[in-house]
Amino acid sequence: AFEYSDCWVDDSRLVVLNAVDASERGASIRTRTRCVRADRGEIWTLVLNARGRRETVTARALVNAAGPWVAEVNEFVLRRPSTPRVRLGKGSHIVVAKLFDHDRAYIFQNEDRRIVFAIPFERDFTLLGTTDEDFKGDLGSVTADEKEIQYLCNVSNDYVRHILTADDIVWSYSGVRALCDEESGKPEDATRDY
Repeated sequence: AFEYSDCWVDDSRLVVLNAVDASERGASIRTRTRCVRADRGEIWTLVLNARGRRETVTARALVNAAGPWVAEVNEFVLRRPSTPRVRLGKGSHIVVAKLFDHDRAYIFQNEDRRIVFAIPFERDFTLLGTTDEDFKGDLGSVTADEKEIQYLCNVSNDYVRHILTADDIVWSYSGVRALCDEESGKPEDATRDY
């Protein structure tokens, strides 16, 4: 057994605080604005669409931080292929009523050699996750499917006395991560080292 300390953050609050700090340092923060084209000359020229209004701005540097949409931005905004190629991996989590009465987390080793964690969450809950599978589809409607939910329940049931079923789930959430497509077989084998 081992123990290590970790922390958590409210990700949406962190984004807001970063935007406020950047604004205080002179950045222009543009919410609800889409970059529809970017051309590189001596400086970048960006065509923006802000609530139906087109605008052109310039920038000294451009960072494609579009997460799972990174390849779409490369193709449609920058009009260049993604190199290296991008592989999308979906991870899902489930939240259930508290499974144990302490503040420690568990890492469960599953038969398929993947790990699943069980973490105390928001005082009254336990967070279980994550799955790892290739994703193709609409990035705007990513959800935990029945197979993923059953997978997480089964792993927990191998280790925890309280037998979980889909009926025990308070809520679930999923996300898609952009990985470098190094043509590894299973999604969980794709390196996160970069």
